[in-house]
Amino acid sequence: MALFQKMLFTFLASLVPAVEVKGAIPFGVALGLPVVVAYGLAILGSTIVVIFLAFVTNWFYNLCKRKNLFRRFIGWIEKITEKNHDKIEKWGPLAIFVYVAVPIPGTGTWTGSIIAGVINLKPKTIILSVLCGNLISGLIMSLASKGVFTVIERFIMSNQ
Repeated sequence: MALFQKMLFTFLASLVPAVEVKGAIPFGVALGLPVVVAYGLAILGSTIVVIFLAFVTNWFYNLCKRKNLFRRFIGWIEKITEKNHDKIEKWGPLAIFVYVAVPIPGTGTWTGSIIAGVINLKPKTIILSVLCGNLISGLIMSLASKGVFTVIERFIMSNQ
């Protein structure tokens, strides 16, 4: 596979909900990209998502509520928002930052941006808090990916 294809696939993976940087970085590294390149591409892709969601989420959320659209999705978002309401109220953008920074399933740029939009944070605040959290999450995943692939590579080399 050509370098451009590896880079494109890594970038595209970072746009996918639930994959984001948490999956795109190890995916890019598994394709043979240097971890720094995979990190940069994953951050770039997920940043595009954050910017889009920062400006659209609150409007779309309110439209769906008014028109009674996507009831299950709106219910899911409200459940997450209600569950984290006290933390968000107390800590505001810092809560969104921490929520996104922890690279576990269910946290990331999509859910962090949507939650921030639902609680009506300003787009600039959403972008800053989610992007900073995403940078940390990406760094954690980069270090983990580099370590995991180094261990696998050493294991394979020692058995040859």
